[in-house]
Amino acid sequence: MNKKICFTKSSAESFCIDGGTKGLIYPDHPKGQYTIARINMNGVYPVIGYSINTKCTETIVMLKGEIKIRVDDKVCELKSGDILIILPKTKYRIEGQGEVLDLITPRWDKKQNKIILDSTFTIKI
Repeated sequence: MNKKICFTKSSAESFCIDGGTKGLIYPDHPKGQYTIARINMNGVYPVIGYSINTKCTETIVMLKGEIKIRVDDKVCELKSGDILIILPKTKYRIEGQGEVLDLITPRWDKKQNKIILDSTFTIKI
């Protein structure tokens, strides 16, 4: 077996998104089944409107801090130890301050993520 199975922080790619989101995205699962990202949130994502994945499911594990995620018409408040699953074709918006582990299945494909500019889609319903 020649596939790499151990990934250090130095093997991850850093990213930064407007609104206060930054983190590390680790190399994909050796068979492309999933991607893992460690995300630090200090603000809002996306800046305006909502995000929607056309094919990926995101399983968000709250490590520390507190964030609110609007998923369609429901607001979920996450604290350390909480988990939220965002299914494909679901509108979501995140705000708060904290650190999460995001397990993305199948592997992350940036092209399948869409930001919809909608100023009425806010956390406060």
